[in-house]
Amino acid sequence: MTRTVVWVELLLRVVCLLLFPALAVWAWRAGGARRLWALSGAGVGLVLLFAAFAASAAGGNALVATHGYGYTAPGSLLLHGLTLGLPMVAASLAVQGAARRIGTRAGLYALGLVAALLGWVAGVVAAVGLVFGLLR
Repeated sequence: MTRTVVWVELLLRVVCLLLFPALAVWAWRAGGARRLWALSGAGVGLVLLFAAFAASAAGGNALVATHGYGYTAPGSLLLHGLTLGLPMVAASLAVQGAARRIGTRAGLYALGLVAALLGWVAGVVAAVGLVFGLLR
């Protein structure tokens, strides 16, 4: 089961970082801001749902047996929110902000991809900073 969760985690990262910017462009073109933010909300919700599962014993988290779900869940939600949710929000903001200036789908996707990757880097830096701040 743990191996499956690791593969799902990897797939989720690829989808959030590489596929979501394309979905954001599609959503913007198909329905404007309303569809774009509905997609973003659904994406972040799915990420947080997976984070809650990954923090559980059923998700393979061995710390639950010792420390309990209340110990593992907040960290998992925070980590996944920063490293997967933040890139989706960043891509959505970039797509919405530049959609009127960038006419091509490929250009808009490239901008969304860069924003997602920068959001991921910012999320990782924030997560590491929080961990080191808590360990002091």
